[in-house]
Amino acid sequence: MASTFDPSQLHILVVDDEEDVAEVVSHFLRTEGFNVQVAHDGHQALDKATGDIDLIVLDIMLPGLDGYEICRRLRSRVETETIPIVFLSAKAEEDDQVKGLMLGADAYLTKPVSPQVIVAHVKAVLRRSGIEESRTLQVRDLTIYEDEYRASLGGKDLGLTLTEFELVRYLVRHPRKAFTRQQLLETIWKDAMMVTERTVDAHIKNLREKLGTFARHIQTVRGVGYRFVEEDVQD
Repeated sequence: MASTFDPSQLHILVVDDEEDVAEVVSHFLRTEGFNVQVAHDGHQALDKATGDIDLIVLDIMLPGLDGYEICRRLRSRVETETIPIVFLSAKAEEDDQVKGLMLGADAYLTKPVSPQVIVAHVKAVLRRSGIEESRTLQVRDLTIYEDEYRASLGGKDLGLTLTEFELVRYLVRHPRKAFTRQQLLETIWKDAMMVTERTVDAHIKNLREKLGTFARHIQTVRGVGYRFVEEDVQD
């Protein structure tokens, strides 16, 4: 059986000398729940590429040492030889791609490429490395079983309706992001007819009642809607 992973337990190193590129890639990876570190040159990359890193997104044209040399050195170290590497480079010639893969990279993406595609390749490489994406979300005492469409708190089943389940799952998957009632309607209810924004408030109220004291993590954002925060908040 393949092992499962919790993105919040995994660390990804993004290496790119273009700060805007590194920022965008890091943002999308963090949105998926991964922990992300950034390096902007070859020497920084080698310093940060330790056995605690689970995957590296690596540019080739870097100051100091280029991506090819970084890959070569990582593959020669016992503690880093098995870290998956995804090359992300503007060098698009076939010879460049072949060289990168022959050095031991697990994937080679050419710029420009959408952040969503990068994230998809990162997940695919992790799966090929023997790691499968978890279908269980765990936040403190709250466990969301995505395949079973149920959730428990402190080991006790919450008895959520399908809509309540979809609401809490969606909010938990996007921590700290505030959603308007209309956004939640369009996402959770989609094409449902005769549904108003008050419906969102009613379902949030019912969800909070079932969550008990844990409901403090679902905040009302005045003038906007709702958001989920994992940190402890004041009642």
